Amino acid sequence: MNEVELINLILDRLGTAGRDARLKIGPGDDAAVVEWEPEQDVVVSTDVCVDGVHVPKDCPGDLVGYRTVAMSVSDIVAMGAVPRYLTIALTIEQPDVDWIAAFADGVRDACVEADTTVIGGNIAKGVKQISATAIGTVRRGQAIHRHTAKPEDDIWVTGRLGATQLALPVMTAWIPQGLSELRQLTSTDVIARYLLPPIRTPFVECLRQYASACTDITDGLAFELEQLISGSPHGYRVETDEIPLWSSAVLDDVLANDDSYEMLFTSSKENREAVLHYGKNSHTPISRIGTVLPTADREFVPAREVQSRITGFSHF
Repeated sequence: MNEVELINLILDRLGTAGRDARLKIGPGDDAAVVEWEPEQDVVVSTDVCVDGVHVPKDCPGDLVGYRTVAMSVSDIVAMGAVPRYLTIALTIEQPDVDWIAAFADGVRDACVEADTTVIGGNIAKGVKQISATAIGTVRRGQAIHRHTAKPEDDIWVTGRLGATQLALPVMTAWIPQGLSELRQLTSTDVIARYLLPPIRTPFVECLRQYASACTDITDGLAFELEQLISGSPHGYRVETDEIPLWSSAVLDDVLANDDSYEMLFTSSKENREAVLHYGKNSHTPISRIGTVLPTADREFVPAREVQSRITGFSHF
């Protein structure tokens, strides 16, 4: 297949995930044209999914497609914004039609879950990787920063942490499974949860209303905690027994290197019941793990020394 034929194949597989009522000019032209809304701020984030780094080498296309979308919209949700659109650029060494079709299927399924639309992209020959740009909207002036936590705020986290470090050591012996099968296992199987990160779009309204600061967990919990108080005189106290972990997960691994794509956020303690209510109604597991301190102290109770909190994971 040539490039045009591959693009048409992807568009066919995307179906309604490649169409939207506000999309005036969509995939296939030089650029997308979207009819925007008044009184909205635009939130944009770009991520790269590299074969052998962000996914196991030669991972099935549908899993790569799903994970790419989930990674991208996570940043938008962390800003308190609603994911609206995606552009996706794919480079691949050979026009593997079956893999590309499966990739488009995975993108489609994740877009349906995130309620977002692919509006364009690019395909080229090269080392396999995907670049995705996510575009979201939030009411003007209401985007959430990740360094605006206030003293005495509660510290919350969604979901469970630790699947990454449990999954990676056993991936070499993993027999690839399809997306439909793995999606049924994300609450019980660490490989399924690692490959298919949660899409927290149903929880974004809670974040927008009640979060004083928010970030998604991509570089270890300790590093992300630092982001919440970066540039401020504040510190934090974390009750380590309250951190929601996968069974057999090691806390030090989670603190140092975890990319669960869960939300880590702060909120006034006066909002505690409202946050719990939103979590229940949106079927989002949430745990209160600590408090923002008025001093610069970093406390983990029971006491532990965390050497990695400043650096977190780094590609270089």
